[in-house]
Amino acid sequence: MQKRIAIWLAFMMLTVFVSSAWAATPSVVNVNQLNLRSGPGQSFRVLGTLARNTELVVVGLSGDWRQVVTSTGNAGWVFGQHLVEDSRLATTARAVAVDVARLNVRQGPGTGYPVVAVAERGQSLRVMGNVGEWLKVQTALLQGYVRSDFVTEENTAPAKPHATGVPLARVTASILNVRAGTGTQFPVITQLAQGTLVAILTPGAWSQVMLENGTIGFVSEDYIARVAGAATARVDANAVNQRRGPGTSFPVMTTHPAGQVVSFGGREGDWVRVSSAAGEGFILGSFLSFGFLSPEVPTRAEPVKRDLVGFKVAIDAGHGGSDPGAIGVNGLRESDVNLRMALKLRTLLQDAGAEVFMTRTSDVRLTLDERIAVAHDNRADVFVSIHNNAHPLTEVSGTKTFFGITPSSFRLGQAVHRHLATLGIEDRGMHSANFRVLQATTVPAILTETAFLSNHRDAALLADESFINRAVEAHFEGIREFLRGRSGL
Repeated sequence: MQKRIAIWLAFMMLTVFVSSAWAATPSVVNVNQLNLRSGPGQSFRVLGTLARNTELVVVGLSGDWRQVVTSTGNAGWVFGQHLVEDSRLATTARAVAVDVARLNVRQGPGTGYPVVAVAERGQSLRVMGNVGEWLKVQTALLQGYVRSDFVTEENTAPAKPHATGVPLARVTASILNVRAGTGTQFPVITQLAQGTLVAILTPGAWSQVMLENGTIGFVSEDYIARVAGAATARVDANAVNQRRGPGTSFPVMTTHPAGQVVSFGGREGDWVRVSSAAGEGFILGSFLSFGFLSPEVPTRAEPVKRDLVGFKVAIDAGHGGSDPGAIGVNGLRESDVNLRMALKLRTLLQDAGAEVFMTRTSDVRLTLDERIAVAHDNRADVFVSIHNNAHPLTEVSGTKTFFGITPSSFRLGQAVHRHLATLGIEDRGMHSANFRVLQATTVPAILTETAFLSNHRDAALLADESFINRAVEAHFEGIREFLRGRSGL
């Protein structure tokens, strides 16, 4: 019995930890009895029942299911339609500073909720709202609740993270020299292959650029082309401080764990300007590694075959807007990864001659029926919904494909999954599912879950543009194979 209890407690602790990046939204049960399950679906074990008006916080979601923690510390999954937002929640935005030596940040507005972090004296917290005497606060790591008695108002508003960082560019020359100064008289530091992404620190005839490995040098602007995308920095050490300025004399804004992803905004000597949930600040560059991601597809060595002329493809980037989907253990939002993949896939399909219809091209939220309508209204030949996965257990990883109810959906799923299975991660197979975008779509439809954001290795791959490009190529080749086979080509 003790062993079973220990396993259960370990599972609950893990579930809460994995979900801590979610905005802890206070809600109440609005039905007489609501089953609390061990996973997001009716096939999962019932852990207990929650009575009407039970207070809880939502810490994660999967489709129509919500991962919750109750005011007594119980954790599990419930059907989301049976919850309503707590009417006591008031929205206010301001900054406060911690008044005591150590202040518990809890998952919900009450002492029964688990402690998810500890804030130190003087630490700045961004207040998002309140439930009575409990303040909903945001740090770089998570959102949680603290008692208002133990904080004081700050005079200045908290810094807001910038939506943009340094611009990116792609090398257009077959080989590009990176030099130590602004001219050919300076020695060559390294050479870059065509298609390599760089971050532009200072634009000019000789632009100062930074490579993903942190090397800084100068390249001729004639051999680079600006591209859309985002530069990120990943924390490589435990407990790394983000400071208000570029030096150890500046106050600490927040502390990041290993694996945390922040936006990269430039450099000042050895210090890197970053944006996180705590605002804009600086981290010592030696504690960071960098990643450059662009939705644009690199130029190919061989001409693209325009063998998909006449076909129509509907691409759905899952989640978006107020629904970010899963939050990775490295801070990546599923909605952002899905959209990046969808935009790249659009480029490949259009280059091959297909007509492509997107459910979204920006960070907006759509209903499931609006997504389905894109395929139906445009008489698409196929509908492909791009997602990435999450699981309460961080060791779960791999790629999975779901197929719709139309007769050809299975063959479409087979074609795409065959290529996804070559990505070098665990093959979790093909499955049917009661997803509305698969059940209500009358054209061949699939939903792909390329990798698990809740798994450290998978999440790191999803932050790597080369892996993203390979995953997009896998989707493209599978769709191409299905369409050409369907038409007898």
